[in-house]
Amino acid sequence: MIYVFLSFLTGISIVLNMMVNGKIAQKEGMLNGVFINFLMAVLSSMVLCLVMLNTLPSYTVIKTVPLPYYLGGIIGVITTFIFNVVVPKIPAVYIVILRFIGQLFASAVIDYLFLDRFSKGKILGGILFFFGLVLNAKIDKKSEKLNQAKQC
Repeated sequence: MIYVFLSFLTGISIVLNMMVNGKIAQKEGMLNGVFINFLMAVLSSMVLCLVMLNTLPSYTVIKTVPLPYYLGGIIGVITTFIFNVVVPKIPAVYIVILRFIGQLFASAVIDYLFLDRFSKGKILGGILFFFGLVLNAKIDKKSEKLNQAKQC
């Protein structure tokens, strides 16, 4: 049960992180927003390492980690940059749903490539979510036009 709760908190923190980074990027500029985000990540990681000093792996263990595993940081920077571009232009609920759809398709591809499993359900679910999002966006746009017409 604790893992379900922690996953839920992770989802909340991802959305909060995305929105805060988008606001920083609007105020300070795109690259400065990414830099501020990752500077704080480095500082937070250093504090965490100091707190957990007894559990840190030795350098000999770290140097055996395959190079592709270090791509997570690069992907994180790219992701933050993309969110900084997108957040000011698209409502948060659409960003969250589009991100979810992207994660769903990526997980289906990863399952297929690495576990030799193909999930028609994930693909179908992602497609249904996408069409639901498009339909909702059209309804929102129509509603927005009606509200503007009433105000005139």
